[in-house]
Amino acid sequence: MKGLTPHERLAFGLRIPRPTHPQLRQLKGGDTPQEQGHKAWNAGWLLMDFLQRHPPKDSLRVLDIGCGWGLCGLFCACTFSARVTSLDIDPRVFPFVALHARLNDVQIDTQSISFSDVGRRLLASQDIVLGADICYRHALISPLLGLVERALDAGVEQLLIADPGRPPFLAFARHCVEHLHGTLRAWETDEPLIAWPGQRPTIRGHVLLMGKWPDIQLA
Repeated sequence: MKGLTPHERLAFGLRIPRPTHPQLRQLKGGDTPQEQGHKAWNAGWLLMDFLQRHPPKDSLRVLDIGCGWGLCGLFCACTFSARVTSLDIDPRVFPFVALHARLNDVQIDTQSISFSDVGRRLLASQDIVLGADICYRHALISPLLGLVERALDAGVEQLLIADPGRPPFLAFARHCVEHLHGTLRAWETDEPLIAWPGQRPTIRGHVLLMGKWPDIQLA
């Protein structure tokens, strides 16, 4: 990897543009995303830290749902040579995904689609379905549950969803634990981006696991 420019920083092996990055500033000055896709969210760092500690096999097919800027999928592409498809209901996030993909020299496929419209055929072609900070309203619980149930029925081997612990997510996770053999775990990691003086602050939240995680005892 070539050296970072003054407008970039590194987190979990990813080259991330600073707010001063000319291309990022240009994108933010245009038609910006509206559905929570205007920045990178902390639950993504929780998800990356979990996968770093419990790495999947290389070259798997990964579906990043509610991708936002696409960092979780990019992490899988860069770290595990995954073939990634990033989904979001708001197509205005995809220029941000493309910027991060270019900075990290990887290729990401994108689709604009809601949770309810993610079909069995797409799910059946994936090995892992993941998402971070995607259940932030109670109205999202039902469509997300439907997606998870279709994914498990289609044979997706591993599902991983990270969240800071919002009430809608905890309600969703409780259903998954009780009815879909899910496991909910508290998780934390250091904040990776800001050059804090002294010890970095800790990001805390949860990871929800479903499917087959051979090195982890699931409920």
